[in-house]
Amino acid sequence: MDFFIPLKGGGGPPQSKTLRGCLRSHDLRKVLDCASPLALSSRVAVAELLRQIRSNTSVLNRSLCAACFVVLALMLIFFKIPALADDWPRLGGLGESWISPETNLARSWPTNGPPMLWTAEVGEGFAGPSVYGGNVYLLDRSTNHQDVLRCFSLSKGTESWRVGYDAPGSLPYNGSRDVPTVGETCIYTVGPFGHMHCFDRSTHRVLWQHHLVDDFKDPQIDTAEPPKNREDTLARAQVPMWGLTQAPLLYRETVIVAPQTRKVGLVAYHKSSGKIRWTSGYIGRNWYSHVSPYLATLCGVDQIIMLAQPSDPEKSPSDAPPAIISSVDANTGHILWTNLTPAPDKIPISEPVALGNDQLFITGGYGLGCFALQVKHAAANWDTTILYHTRAVATHIQSPIFYRDRIYVTSFKEHRGTNTGLVCLRPNGDPVWQTGPEVQFDSGSYLIADGMIFIMNGKSGELSLFEASDDGPKLLARAKVLEAKDGKVWAPMALSNGKLVLRDQHQMKCLDVSAKPRERAPSVGP
Repeated sequence: MDFFIPLKGGGGPPQSKTLRGCLRSHDLRKVLDCASPLALSSRVAVAELLRQIRSNTSVLNRSLCAACFVVLALMLIFFKIPALADDWPRLGGLGESWISPETNLARSWPTNGPPMLWTAEVGEGFAGPSVYGGNVYLLDRSTNHQDVLRCFSLSKGTESWRVGYDAPGSLPYNGSRDVPTVGETCIYTVGPFGHMHCFDRSTHRVLWQHHLVDDFKDPQIDTAEPPKNREDTLARAQVPMWGLTQAPLLYRETVIVAPQTRKVGLVAYHKSSGKIRWTSGYIGRNWYSHVSPYLATLCGVDQIIMLAQPSDPEKSPSDAPPAIISSVDANTGHILWTNLTPAPDKIPISEPVALGNDQLFITGGYGLGCFALQVKHAAANWDTTILYHTRAVATHIQSPIFYRDRIYVTSFKEHRGTNTGLVCLRPNGDPVWQTGPEVQFDSGSYLIADGMIFIMNGKSGELSLFEASDDGPKLLARAKVLEAKDGKVWAPMALSNGKLVLRDQHQMKCLDVSAKPRERAPSVGP
């Protein structure tokens, strides 16, 4: 159970709206005053502070932003809250931003790349690592029979333990899928066939488990009788064609996942007991929908944004309808608002990204392109407006990153993007630069740290390092770091304590991307 450490005065639950107003005031004293009711009981609480600060970087001056991070660092030391910079605890890292607060990273590499610290053999697939407390966690697959949670030492790569459970089956683009979500005491996983587990981080025992397909079958629909027709088939709860690909979302005392059946969209379990706290209504089906629950604070309200398809998955991309965009109250499960994508979005995969307090940027392939959605809230009414819709970029798998008032995303000509490769956009959708058409990255993952973009080539296993600035695509370093003998190097990466953990279809590697003392440049901030 969380406890509260008031900085000034009493305690209470997080007040995102109040904190955001203080941030906008550019007054550090007000920021400290607003921080008083925030629960600083865990890494998650401090991560929420970081998320709020990052989401408002466009309204902060650099001095205040730096001061906020200094204050948080002092809180971590004074109250002995575990350090944050060493962790990448879920898909997208802290705050789901794909941005690491780490600094003192190398801005150039030897010809053969950053020093390799260790290599581990892994089963085929696309599951990325999480890092927490000096350990690397991976939900692996074992020869089409089991999901296997594995724990490695971040510094040495030795495997500390593994726990498996039966999950027989194979999938198109076979193998592992999902990134574990790690909290202070537990590890939460969703396997490609719908098995959800909560593991004790110390004992490795299963504390509770659910199934995101079987648990949400409707007895009036999911009967033992064979389906009579295609409509009957589609109505039933089922494992998606490419498996369940989502990362559990920790929010306060709950862990939130997406069954996406005809009646239940999201479900929140109590993170310790596994008991259902709330379920949301319909938000679209899971057939071809692979978006992880995305937490955003819009108009002062914590809400989970989801995209999902409502239609027959056999429809061609051009015949598919728009996807449903849903906002679900993170505390209650009530659907706050819905809208539709402005073009067909047959297979929603990448998460949206919040652009400050009242906008979302959303992009996808199969003809969607990209658009910005403005969210307004007055009294009990919510209203959403599409601000623009272009084909400036069209991503495939990876999610966009909003960093220093710029959007970074990979884009594809085959998905009708007019800019390709790694693309930098202004929040209004105007391109700043692109690496294409000459330099492409397939569906490789990327993240930002220390003012630099680490991006993987999903075909070749080459890792590139670019400066995150408006000065064009400035390449700092490039090296082949993975064999990628079967291609499909699409798994997300993780950065922790100067160590970059990445994988292809057969191996996971850890690279030392920290700067040596003489190489260190002045810090560029979070």
